[in-house]
Amino acid sequence: MRHAYPRARDVAAIATDVLLVTVAIGLAITRPGGTFALALGVGIPCVLAWQWLTLHFPRAVEIDEQGVSFEGFRRVHRYEWSSVRAVRVRRFLTGDRVLVRMIPAPPLRGRYWILDAIGGYRELIAALEKRAQDR
Repeated sequence: MRHAYPRARDVAAIATDVLLVTVAIGLAITRPGGTFALALGVGIPCVLAWQWLTLHFPRAVEIDEQGVSFEGFRRVHRYEWSSVRAVRVRRFLTGDRVLVRMIPAPPLRGRYWILDAIGGYRELIAALEKRAQDR
């Protein structure tokens, strides 16, 4: 079953990324020698690259009998249940998010934040927790 965030959230996430890049470019142009501009000019691309590499906030999650996929930025991290040794689902007091860890996972993969705004949040988390207990 595929679980995805509402389209408005995707548009907001893309707009935020575009805004960050615009700020970095704007600061580089208007204040090329400033310390703050330099920090943002280095920090913003690093944060966006980290987000793209790790998919730590996936835009969609698909779970089926063969495995689970975390999708974002037109990229997919797929885990087959046969090769997954453990699934860890960590809930937080705020209740609006969980951290899902897939074990084993290649470098820069395996940790995903799932927010309660995703479609079918309760069913998705229940399915992941069931898989966690089965391992």
